[in-house]
Amino acid sequence: MHPFKRDEILILLGAGASSDAGIPHSAKMIQEVESLIKEARDWACFKDLYNYVRSSIYHSEGIRGRFGNDVNYNIERLVNTLNEIAKKREHTLYPFVGAWDPTLAEVAGRDFELVVRLRNEILRRLREKWLPRKGYSASAGYLKNIIKLQQEFAHPLRVFTLNYDLCVERTCAEAVIERGFRKDTGTWDWRQFIDNVEEPNIYLYKLHGSTDWTYDKDTDDLIYFDDPDGIEDDDAAMIFGTSYKLEYRDPFLFLAYQFRQWTLETRIIVSIGYGFGDEHINKIIQQALNRDKQRLLLSISPFEDKRTEADQRADIARTIPYRNPEQIICGSFCAREFMSQHLCLGYLAQLLPAPVEPFLVVSTN
Repeated sequence: MHPFKRDEILILLGAGASSDAGIPHSAKMIQEVESLIKEARDWACFKDLYNYVRSSIYHSEGIRGRFGNDVNYNIERLVNTLNEIAKKREHTLYPFVGAWDPTLAEVAGRDFELVVRLRNEILRRLREKWLPRKGYSASAGYLKNIIKLQQEFAHPLRVFTLNYDLCVERTCAEAVIERGFRKDTGTWDWRQFIDNVEEPNIYLYKLHGSTDWTYDKDTDDLIYFDDPDGIEDDDAAMIFGTSYKLEYRDPFLFLAYQFRQWTLETRIIVSIGYGFGDEHINKIIQQALNRDKQRLLLSISPFEDKRTEADQRADIARTIPYRNPEQIICGSFCAREFMSQHLCLGYLAQLLPAPVEPFLVVSTN
């Protein structure tokens, strides 16, 4: 008999959970963008703009005392910054800004045309090159071990993912997966997670959206397509940037609320391939650990050379931030290795702290 009750295991998948399937992580995407700007003729026009945006982000972080590898610079932050610049006069802060930086005006093109074009080229690259539409079963087969864990658990398993790809949906297709869409209309309905009569094997919460989601142009309802090719690049319901995850429309606020709710119920948060670069997610994890000193965070990600588990644990505790690193356990595994060899109740159970024995009151009468 395993020690876990219903809802006492929660899975959180970051970019590293999909990288073994050939999907580049965010930093790798940045490297490809920089290579394209240097080598591809049709990307050369973005060179000055990209250099300006990148250096501005690093300059801003430097003012806060963060330098080098401590700067959280990735594809999401780049796209988010381009989105904010592209808003121009529509931006909330526009009336309070005396003048645009003259250098930005020089590199952004007429009416900020290059800003919009660079953003759109990155989105197109993301959906056409970096996120495969097919062939998941061969490259991402290790994710099927989520099903094995659920079968061993014998309760619905709550899986939260920060990834836009379809790795879980495609590789775990034999399981019953609830994603929040009505079967009769294909539209988003949050009640699918609450009032589901037919209990699924997996509740899948895609916190940042999905490459197969979009908004109906007539009703503004969130819908999904079986074939993501039917969605224009700029219409895919995906959100970027650590400060802008919580958009004021369905489903993103609801999904964040669900993550908070279920992290307060679980005994162990199993984080696979997450680099702790999202401030909202980190805060929710911090609150969950702080609420229950017996609750654990298991972080699975390969350590860099010569780093120890203590180093990794201290880094995560500092990033979240959290003062009690004893609640954090780190495993130096890639996603494929961990899911194939260690994602089971036996492995998770042996990590749990020993139960606190009740005090025995002895009467002296």
